[in-house]
Amino acid sequence: MMKRYIVFFIFILLVSPGLVHGKEVKFAIINASGANIREKPTTKAPIITVARYGEKFEVVEDLGPWLKIKLPDGRIGFVWTPLTRIEVQKIIEKIVEVKKTPRPEPKPVIVPEKKKKEVKPIMEKPLPPTAEGKLRYGKKLYYKEKYKEAISVLEKAIADASVLENEGKRRQISADAYFLIGLSYVELKKEDRAKEAFKKTLKLVPDYSLNVTYEEYGRKVMNLWKQAEEELEQEEIKKRLKK
Repeated sequence: MMKRYIVFFIFILLVSPGLVHGKEVKFAIINASGANIREKPTTKAPIITVARYGEKFEVVEDLGPWLKIKLPDGRIGFVWTPLTRIEVQKIIEKIVEVKKTPRPEPKPVIVPEKKKKEVKPIMEKPLPPTAEGKLRYGKKLYYKEKYKEAISVLEKAIADASVLENEGKRRQISADAYFLIGLSYVELKKEDRAKEAFKKTLKLVPDYSLNVTYEEYGRKVMNLWKQAEEELEQEEIKKRLKK
């Protein structure tokens, strides 16, 4: 029944294009675990809010590395472009009312009982072939507290991501993998390696958002993250002085 309504609606649009008036609107969809929404297009600007994966915002203006977006409450903010994917939608403003023709009552459909499927034992699978698959698998290993195995798989995910043509995707996958490697090293009590992994995360995505609280990852992780940020800032200052 739903298919009939859809086909009927498409037919109306094709034969009567004047019935619908719309405009194309560009939306930015968050494609990372978290993204900072800032007051100005710079990582030094104050953070208005933190957007989660999958949240969608209307794009007001494309500024290249930054997108000027409209928040649900009407405020304007800026998000780093590589943390998003763009989707263009046609917004229908007005549809002329179409008279519905009476339809016969649908006949009851008898659904045959489904046979129960035999549950087969889960067999061990080889590593996923893609960088994204390895990243997801490495994350599962981390949550299962298999930290050494997680680090090994995540390093392979980084290697696979290095050959991707999409720079934003390559950076995001590698940054997420280095962050999970850092968390694993914290659990293995190798804080120096954890801090180096966090620094690599920030080098790939300077505006990388933790989007967590102390209760989620612990004070030790947050302190190491702040140290990594401070060390990167000092390195940047030294580079500018040399120039």
